[in-house]
This record gives sequence, structure tokens and C-alpha cells, in this order.
Amino acid sequence: MKRILLILIIVLWQSVVWAQISVKGKITDVNGKGVEYVSVGVDSLFTISDVDGYFELKIPDGHTAPMIFHHISYRTQQLPFDTYKSGSVSVKLEEDIYNLSNVIISNKELKEKTISHKGFKAPGDVGFNNIRNSIYEIGPIVNNKNNYLVRNFNFKVEECTYSYCTVRIIVYEVNDKKLTPVQHKPIYIDFSDKKQFTEHTIEVKEDILLKKNQKYYIGLAVVSSSGKGTIHFPAYIRKGYVRNLTSGKIKKLPATIGLSMKGFVF
Repeated sequence: MKRILLILIIVLWQSVVWAQISVKGKITDVNGKGVEYVSVGVDSLFTISDVDGYFELKIPDGHTAPMIFHHISYRTQQLPFDTYKSGSVSVKLEEDIYNLSNVIISNKELKEKTISHKGFKAPGDVGFNNIRNSIYEIGPIVNNKNNYLVRNFNFKVEECTYSYCTVRIIVYEVNDKKLTPVQHKPIYIDFSDKKQFTEHTIEVKEDILLKKNQKYYIGLAVVSSSGKGTIHFPAYIRKGYVRNLTSGKIKKLPATIGLSMKGFVF
């Protein structure tokens, strides 16, 4: 009886293994350079390319939807099932040229100000555990009262046990839950288990302009890690979102990562 049961388990396991395809490939720009941290999805299945543009996505039998490639700096691209079912693909992305906030900055002296505070400290923290990349993005909502030029972001890492971990920050303009990036390139920050219990101020290299009386969302996600470990941030009471990067579904939160933002009023 035990032998029959063991054979049955092996057959079932093999059927699960056989009933999927593993799609591997490389994502490059038009010049052949690998594109880092591209979101790759089929239905609810999700992965992110590595720093050189390589990726692998295991797809169970029955999923035949297009494979979608998304990065805020490039035009979104889709591959039909007949193209990727062979298990090997090569994807070339074109740079996305679009107008960001079109605001003219005057020559008057700019005053630095805190655009958004962290909020009130809450019990507990917000963490990403044992993942190579996150299917979820989380962060605070900012209701803007002036025209601002963002200078930096500040937040604290409560704990990091990953040997390496890369976190991405993107600022989005919010219009009826439609999220539009206000920067051309994501901000990437590298962490490791040597950077625990530390405060981080991230200087912005690209002009990020925030418009008066406009709502914004600051999304933070893990795009690469050693796989085994955790990174935790102190939680603060303030309104925020958590967003599924595959489906785009958004859920409101009463508490989120404590992240503040400073910049210039103009």
C-alpha cells in the first residue's frame, strides 16, 4: 500500500512539473543593453528581470494570455502565447517619450520645506519576507498643497537580513485611482544585512515636480534580493496604498511605511 501511495505521489508530482513551461529570456533596449528590473507578467504570474535584463517565469498549463513587459522608462510590450511557448524569448523595449509635469520654475530663491511627514508612529512594521522580488508595492498618499520640486526622501530600515536587497521608489500622480509616474526613471536603493536600524536620506537626481492641489502616491517595492531574508520598515499611521503590480488593483491602508519627502516650493 505504501509503495502504491509513493508511486501515486511521484506520478502526481511529475504531472505538475510537466504541465508547465519555463520561459527564459533577456530584455534589452534598442541598443542591445540589458534593461534592469522590468516587470514581466502572464495573468497573475509575475517576476522581475535582474539588473542585466535576464528573467525566468514558470507558467502552469492553461495560461495562454499575452506576456506583458512593463518599465516606466519604456513602452509596454506584449508577446502572444505562440511566441513565448517555446520557452525562450528575446525582448527589445523602446524608450517611452512622454511629457512629465510641465511647470516653469522662476529665478527667485527657492525655499526648502518638508513636503510630506512620515505620520504618527504605529505599533509594528511593514516588511517583505523571503522573496526575490515583490508582486506588491506599498507606500503613502500625499495630498499636495503647493508646487514642489522634490529634493530627497527619508525613511528608516528597521531590519534587513537579506545579504543583498534592491528597493525601488516611484512617485505617481493619482487621478481616480489611475496612477501615472511623474519621473522618467525609478529610484533604486541597495541594502544588505550590514545596513540595519539605519536612517536613509535618498537624494533625487531627476527633477520630480509635484503640482498644487494634486494627489500623489509614493510606491516602494523590492525588485531584487538574495531570496532568503527579510527587510522591515517602521509603520506609521497615515493613509496609503498597497498595489498589486500584476493586476493593478489598489487597496487603501490606514497605516504604511514611514517615508517623508523634502523639496523646494516654487
